[in-house]
Amino acid sequence: MRVKKFTGKTIQEAVENLRDEFGPDAVILHTTQKRAWLWGRLGPKRYEVLGAFDLSYQASRGKNRRPAGTRTATQPYAPSTAPYSLKGGQASTPADGRLDPAWSEAVQSIYSRLIKVDIPRDLAAQLIREVLGQAAKEEWNNEAKLWAELTKLIASRIKTALPWEFDAEQKVVVLIGPTGVGKTTTIAKLAANFSLVAGRKVGLITVDTYRIAAVEQLKTYAEIIGLPLHVAYSPKELKEGIAKLKDRDLILIDTAGRSQNNHIQIAELRNFFEGVEAEMHLVISATTKPRDVDEIISVFGQLPIDRVIITKLDETSVYGVLLHTCERAQVPIAFVTTGQGVPEDIEVADGERIAQLILGDA
Repeated sequence: MRVKKFTGKTIQEAVENLRDEFGPDAVILHTTQKRAWLWGRLGPKRYEVLGAFDLSYQASRGKNRRPAGTRTATQPYAPSTAPYSLKGGQASTPADGRLDPAWSEAVQSIYSRLIKVDIPRDLAAQLIREVLGQAAKEEWNNEAKLWAELTKLIASRIKTALPWEFDAEQKVVVLIGPTGVGKTTTIAKLAANFSLVAGRKVGLITVDTYRIAAVEQLKTYAEIIGLPLHVAYSPKELKEGIAKLKDRDLILIDTAGRSQNNHIQIAELRNFFEGVEAEMHLVISATTKPRDVDEIISVFGQLPIDRVIITKLDETSVYGVLLHTCERAQVPIAFVTTGQGVPEDIEVADGERIAQLILGDA
């Protein structure tokens, strides 16, 4: 892998210098804005981009890249109210969620490990049933074998979506979700990657006029990246802003955080986008409790939801909520974010990587 720092008077110039030397497949690792001291005074702004290019990685990425489209879940998750047992090949949990003593030690251990990573009990039991149903009975005591099959099963149940493929049709994408999940920062990451790395024409709109800081934050990002930004105070201004950005390949729309417990605010948000053709991305933090995920998806699903973005993977050590969210929302996970860095701390969701992340060292 080659790693090098590139500079420019603007962030666009620094990125162009990177792409000129490393090509369009280069990866931006870090960006920063600096000012040098010249003769005791603060000098002009300079932008630095730390970029990398790995020929072997790019070759393997092209070889292993999945075809366009999304994964499909093998079986929707629905909480079970009936007990089930391993006796006679059927799994069982008592009504209070404790393990049935008839379960083998290997299966009990697997069940406990799933609960440890915040997978709900009923979902954990359903996953075990599916694994046992596909395994020969002589393998039911082989914990390592069952765990490997469980990893494959979870990967198959994680629906993911590849990044947008741009054609003649413009993409209008709205980020919605509760307060504090990082919608504005996520929009900045998406805007920087699609504009500076993918070379697409991107426009920004914010309807988050409740917080002055949110507007100013997005304005700062827009100025650094060099993108047009419109602030919409009404549904009419939103439609006007979209019309003004008709030359853009991608329009990203930021919204104010809404509490899933405030149904009036949710109704206002729904009315704001009445008649707007857009792809709705629900943003959920990886630190959210499964019970709160249920409520968030139920309430925000009024819009409805087309994709999910999971943020703040760096702020938790257990990731069962990713599977729970995917099962509950019944839509693909598009992106995951891993920190506050713009634009580097965002990744395209991948079912196998998420499955490995969920199970980890449990």
